[in-house]
Amino acid sequence: MGVFHNASKLWLVSVLLMLGLIITALLVGSVTTPINALWDANSPYYEVIWQLRFPRIINALMVGACLSLAGLLIQNLVKNPLADPYLLGVSGGAAAVQLLVIVTGLSLAPLMLFLFGFVGSLLAALLLLKLSYHGELRPNKITLNGVVLAFGFAAFISFVLATASGQQVKSMMFWLMGDLSFAQFNWLMPILLLIMMLLLMKKARALDLLARGDLFAQKSGVNTKQLNLQSFVMTALLTSMAVAQAGTIGFVGLIIPHMVRLLVGYQHKHLIPMSMVVGAGFLLLADTLARTVMNPIQLPVGIFTAMIGVPVFLWLNRKL
Repeated sequence: MGVFHNASKLWLVSVLLMLGLIITALLVGSVTTPINALWDANSPYYEVIWQLRFPRIINALMVGACLSLAGLLIQNLVKNPLADPYLLGVSGGAAAVQLLVIVTGLSLAPLMLFLFGFVGSLLAALLLLKLSYHGELRPNKITLNGVVLAFGFAAFISFVLATASGQQVKSMMFWLMGDLSFAQFNWLMPILLLIMMLLLMKKARALDLLARGDLFAQKSGVNTKQLNLQSFVMTALLTSMAVAQAGTIGFVGLIIPHMVRLLVGYQHKHLIPMSMVVGAGFLLLADTLARTVMNPIQLPVGIFTAMIGVPVFLWLNRKL
């Protein structure tokens, strides 16, 4: 049972906190802006807020929601509380493709760069699916094959970094640590995220049963082969979108599902939407810190998700 028994109070608190985070993120940065600049089109800060900060905030919210939902699915799929979306190794596929684009000096529109990374990560996911599917999807095979593929991609990425120029290495390292500074609004993400959320909400009861074990779910009438495969595909899609948009950002998919379980319990009809909200808020908080802590220097957001995530995970580990 979660800490909050009254769902309406929890959602009210979540909405108020999210609004506070969004307004704070709009107003702070390399230049702190007055609150009236939010609506005053004549303010010199108006364009900074709505053309620079607002798209970045939307991206942070989308990426955080994708990673936290992917973490919820992969932990349910492999029955491992330490599972993370990057366990699938699909982040390596996106990284390999997008780093090659940086090395070759290709000048691509943000949407094209996103699509290149998206395709690379999906190809990695298809390879993992091929290796792990033998009549049915085997969670233990996913874990082992995903780790091996991740090491393989890491070796390739190390090779690219070792042979790149100094300026290219800096850009790559920022991307590998998670970077939203150059991300632009991508209309594909909210559409795909909404579709997957609605599909998962329809399967919330089946996911509850699957969390208690494949055998129990089968005896309860759940088609576990189909549900496991669907969970895998959605996890791969969500992770692919997040990595292609913002690089590899750790801890969001690992700790957010655990935090939300403490808040709302174990029913997926509550876990799915709340994981998305908390994950979105967590990444927005981390990105706001990345923009402001060493102002005017902007740091990779992955630094702050790790700095917050490590103590939070250790605290959660005592609670769970």
